[in-house]
Amino acid sequence: MVETGVTAAGVATAGIALIPGRVADRALEPAVKKLDDIADAAQTTVTQAAKKAAREMDLHKVACFKKNKKGTDAEYDRQLKGQQDGINDMTVKEYLDNREAYNKIGRKGTGAAQQKARKDFQRKLVVKYERELLESGEYFGEEAVQKAQELASKEISTLNALHNPDMIAGGYDNVVDLGDASVNKSIGSQWKNNGKDDAGNKLSSSRVEVMDAQARKALEEIGPDAKMNVDLHRCK
Repeated sequence: MVETGVTAAGVATAGIALIPGRVADRALEPAVKKLDDIADAAQTTVTQAAKKAAREMDLHKVACFKKNKKGTDAEYDRQLKGQQDGINDMTVKEYLDNREAYNKIGRKGTGAAQQKARKDFQRKLVVKYERELLESGEYFGEEAVQKAQELASKEISTLNALHNPDMIAGGYDNVVDLGDASVNKSIGSQWKNNGKDDAGNKLSSSRVEVMDAQARKALEEIGPDAKMNVDLHRCK
């Protein structure tokens, strides 16, 4: 709250104003500096309070990801958005804990989750293709089932299990989606590489290392429950 009544600083300023010439200026300097320091401290307190109220770290724009030649722009953006949403759904403590676990054990034990996700999705594809084939009138009975299985196997071979985000970027060992394998590998391989800033200058740390630093900063300034707040985008 800002007080509007008579203050000590106001009385001091009024009194000093009665002193003539440069003597008054010199006498006033300490009081003005003290008021400036108080104002700066108050602004810092307000800023920190606002961050705590928001409960999320300052927005961090991760260095852009260079799209691979094979993947489409739409699929690349879709997978980046999925990873971004997955990261921002975590608190900074959850993110840092997951990063620590990944650095200790890597991707050990992730095979079962990926296999289950692929089998579940393949079954859905078989049902979809069988229905489409029967509706087309080109295939019937067992022939439709076999053709549906063939089409499903072909499609699943081009897909990778998506963790959203990648485990190297703090993701849990849960498969939440499937997507173009070439895009998934392109994004995953760039997390550990040094990206470039908006001016095109190469960064001194990798994308995930910079994100770690931002998360640790938010942990210290706001607390463990602060939400991650990152932006993932494709180089354009």
